[in-house]
Amino acid sequence: MKIRSLDIRRATAASAALALLLSLASVAPAFAAQALPAYSPQQSQALQAQGKTVLVDVYAPWCPTCRAQEPVLEKLLKEPEFAGIAALRLDWDGQREQARALGAPRQSTLLLYRGGKRVGLSVAETNESRLRLFLRGQLGRAAD
Repeated sequence: MKIRSLDIRRATAASAALALLLSLASVAPAFAAQALPAYSPQQSQALQAQGKTVLVDVYAPWCPTCRAQEPVLEKLLKEPEFAGIAALRLDWDGQREQARALGAPRQSTLLLYRGGKRVGLSVAETNESRLRLFLRGQLGRAAD
C-alpha cells in the first residue's frame, strides 16, 4: 500500500511539473512577440520622417533596471497620449558603439528624438510619473 501511495505522489508531482512547464512555454512566445523593434539609424530616421517621435531604449537583458523599465514603458506607450511615439530597442551588448555615438552612457538609457534632434535623455529612471514627464518632453536633458 505504501509503494502504491508513493507512485501516485510521484505521478502527481510529475504531472504538476509538466503543467507548469507547458504554461510557461505558452507565455514565452506572447512576451517575445511584444519585444520592441531593433534600433537602426535608418529605422529611426524613417520614423522621424513620418512625423513620429522616436524613443530609443538602450537595453541589456541582464540589466535589472532595464527589466524594471520595460513594463512601465510598455504601459505608457499603450496610452493614447503617446500614440505618436515609436520605440526602438538598442542592444547595449551588441550595439555598444552605436549607443555611445548616440550619447548613451550605459544600458537603461532612454533617448528621445523629434525632428532629427535629441530632445531628451534619461538614465536608469523607472518611476512611472517621471517617465511620463520624460515622454512628454518635460523631463530629461536635451542634446548637449
